[in-house]
Amino acid sequence: MTTFYDFSGGMESAAMLVAERDRIRDMGAIVRWADTGKQFPEMAASLAQIETVLDLKICVVDPRITFDEFLFERGGMIRKGTTDCSRRMKRANLRAHLKLHPKPYEINLGFNADEHQRAADFVELNERDWCHWRFPLIEADITRAETVDICKNNGFTILVGMYEKMGRFDCFWCGNQTPKQALKVVEHYPELA
Repeated sequence: MTTFYDFSGGMESAAMLVAERDRIRDMGAIVRWADTGKQFPEMAASLAQIETVLDLKICVVDPRITFDEFLFERGGMIRKGTTDCSRRMKRANLRAHLKLHPKPYEINLGFNADEHQRAADFVELNERDWCHWRFPLIEADITRAETVDICKNNGFTILVGMYEKMGRFDCFWCGNQTPKQALKVVEHYPELA
């Protein structure tokens, strides 16, 4: 079985890597991150810091199309409540990367212990004979609040600092960010806004 750990760049998936570090090494699992081209500037340094602290390699899955192609040439959409961007710029790229490896697959996601129903719904839609989904934080009963402590205790200063400053650490163009978060982009990153 080819084992993957999908790292979003955020707090929960970072805590998942901490909790599963030995298993990742023992299984030769692939930790991967989908680059959309619209992350905050600190993301590259955060990835490098996490790799160094955990002594793990994070495979960067490059986008198959640029964000501008997605938005302006391929009918992409960014608006609150839609997941078109995530589906096409993250999940589709991870799916294409998956196909470069032999089946069957195990894919680990960083859903926290308060997301049992979300995980169950996800598995119902996506589980296949050749693709099993696993949720290490749920198995370990690690809550969202505990993921923050795990990241702080492991020295992920860039990641923790971004959450303290921005309240999140995903794409700065995210249509699902709150208005308060969008205003923080304007305040701290006027060149991106």
